[in-house]
Amino acid sequence: MYSAMKKLLLIYIAGLLAAFPLFAEEKKEVSLRFSQHDGIMRVVLESDDNFIRSSNIIATLSNAKIEFPGLFELKKPKDFIFETYVKDRFLSITLKNAEDVKTYKLSSPARLVLDIRISQKLPNNLQVQAANKPQQESVKHVEKTVAARVIFLDSGHGGYDFGMLSKDTKEKDLNLLLTKDLSAALSKKGDKVFLTRKADQSISMLDRIIIGNSKKPDIFISLHSSASNAYRVYTAAFDESATEASVKLYRLSARQSRHIEKSRGLAMAIGQSLKDEFERDVFVQEMPLPILNSMDAGAVLIEYPSLRLNTYDQKMRERFVNAVVKGIGPHD
Repeated sequence: MYSAMKKLLLIYIAGLLAAFPLFAEEKKEVSLRFSQHDGIMRVVLESDDNFIRSSNIIATLSNAKIEFPGLFELKKPKDFIFETYVKDRFLSITLKNAEDVKTYKLSSPARLVLDIRISQKLPNNLQVQAANKPQQESVKHVEKTVAARVIFLDSGHGGYDFGMLSKDTKEKDLNLLLTKDLSAALSKKGDKVFLTRKADQSISMLDRIIIGNSKKPDIFISLHSSASNAYRVYTAAFDESATEASVKLYRLSARQSRHIEKSRGLAMAIGQSLKDEFERDVFVQEMPLPILNSMDAGAVLIEYPSLRLNTYDQKMRERFVNAVVKGIGPHD
């Protein structure tokens, strides 16, 4: 009898011990923040690197569902406009009026990003509310939310430096033409745009870096031709394996290190936009390019497919410009 009771007690204790980790599991904190610009809402989820890296996200036009590797607690702003629902390891975000949803998983630090293009057509009840608001209140809202970005565009090569040559085109001339087209498109959207050069002139790498940083841009983009028939979007090279801050600073300028995540996000968004538009290979890569490593802004270098293998007529240039503008649209 005593032996049987002892055995039952041991089984009971073993069951408690097996269940204990479930009750003792520490909840990770997941923070949610968002911003909105030009019809695009960007939602960013942040937590421990491993927690984010091990998560999965599935998004439709009506719902985004994120599965995390463990239990978590969601911290979000009170003014977040979408409904959220948390159950166990899952977070569900109910989307409204979404025309397009793109998701990204970024590193260093790890983040989940949703770019949601919001329909400009408001539901009927919101249209009535907007119509009934005093005009003065609407004006104040516009003044508060609209802010021009500063974008610096760098035309590769110039002067005696021709760049690549085709039968009837020099890379330096096509770079300048595309840069001017891009400048005009961005200016129409309200951005303040500066150019390295507005004519065929030679400018040293050091001068490009000095001029670019002097304008304190939010975004820096350099244009070149690729030697291949693919699009390539480069960001500054950064050594993920380096753990010491001093080592990282030697490998990447302290200026660019402050913006490296923005640069990576920008490169991914532009790369995806180019891929959607042209349906061809797009490579997003890191490269130790001085002009990128030295920029105190989100910075990318775009290589369009070889001018020797493609004809860049007006229609082709317009498609390229529109894709780049769409790619940089969601960024602050």
